[in-house]
Amino acid sequence: MVMMYSRNKPLSNRNMSIGHTLLVYYRIFFYYLYSGKGIDGYSSTEIDRRILIHIYSLVLMIRLFSLRHYRAKSYGEDLRANLRNVIVPFTAVPLSIFCLNKFFCLFFLIFIYPFWAVIGSIYLSIYDPSKKTIDEHFYEQLLKPNYWFATWRMNCTIVAYHSYKKWEETQQQYSMEDKGRFLIEGRKLNLPITPVLDIPRIMIKHKSIEGGMGINVYNNFVINDGDWIIQKVFENSDFIQRLVTSDAPLSTVRIITSRDASRSSSIKVKTMVFRAGRIRQQTDHNAIFYNIDFNSSHRLSNGTTNRHWYQTGLKSFDTTSMWQGQNYSVHPDSHVQLEGIKWPNVKEMIECVCQAHEKLCPDVPIIGWDVAWTNEDNQLMLLELNISCNFFNGHFDTKEYTNFCYEWFRTLDYCE
Repeated sequence: MVMMYSRNKPLSNRNMSIGHTLLVYYRIFFYYLYSGKGIDGYSSTEIDRRILIHIYSLVLMIRLFSLRHYRAKSYGEDLRANLRNVIVPFTAVPLSIFCLNKFFCLFFLIFIYPFWAVIGSIYLSIYDPSKKTIDEHFYEQLLKPNYWFATWRMNCTIVAYHSYKKWEETQQQYSMEDKGRFLIEGRKLNLPITPVLDIPRIMIKHKSIEGGMGINVYNNFVINDGDWIIQKVFENSDFIQRLVTSDAPLSTVRIITSRDASRSSSIKVKTMVFRAGRIRQQTDHNAIFYNIDFNSSHRLSNGTTNRHWYQTGLKSFDTTSMWQGQNYSVHPDSHVQLEGIKWPNVKEMIECVCQAHEKLCPDVPIIGWDVAWTNEDNQLMLLELNISCNFFNGHFDTKEYTNFCYEWFRTLDYCE
């Protein structure tokens, strides 16, 4: 039986001590862990869904850890592969260490995560301009985290659970995350995918190295069943190029689309972010993230970054990247003010990705699309899709997202 608090109003971070917050976390965590029940097995009028989806998704990581994953032998293997370069700020510790096996992961969730939440809350109470108390920060960090990594992990857990439960029906859809297969199928469906050079192989030779060295031959995956996608380097549109430096990489827009568990509504957009690439970078993975208000004004927000989660060694302890690096109204390289700029083709981009979701992966719960706006004849291009997707600090409707996650978990819980 689940213990209930006597009062009926929802728990508030303003009236919960660190000890009280810990009690709630452990009570719900161990309930799901030992009962084996679905998300709706825990019922309390005081615990809102945001807390439930967060803690339930943590327990699901344990349940799914050794089970098949759509792009790896197991979910645990996928976690190890994709968290190798994710460093918890101010620790220099890659998260993949805690995914060595199920027991390491469980130890992390029971002991390390709450401990780091305490340390982080103390730090936040000192440096965060919102001036919240340690208790308030701890409540948010442990029970209702809303930063980019928390939503990324949540999205990864939903699709891992969905692909495991619905593998027979969705195997082909999940294979679209393979960049080569995505381009092949996208071309068949007349989607605006990036073009591939129509040659069987390509040779790259250094201009100076001799003796047969400095030569690399790459087989084209489309024609010669190779491992390499051979494409030209695309250039930013004139509009984007005015916002970044001349030597910035192709700077794309990340759009997250989703399908509700009931399938009663059409594909929806969760968030939309312009990734303004940095100077002399090859890709826009190192970028400043500007949220695009796709619902109304279509204007760019203040810029942010998550680079402090990728700082290795002593750089992990650099506090300036976390606080001073979250206020980019002006791009730090081009010195152009991006905040407030109106993005001109929001509607066209949204139509493009919603159509692609419906055609390629109609049953997949959530997908992140990388959309390039170039100076090519077909200006809008889909570079790739990411099913285990990252919001890149994009703004989203928290209540709608919470209900989306809850309903998907509940639906999948009842699937055989």
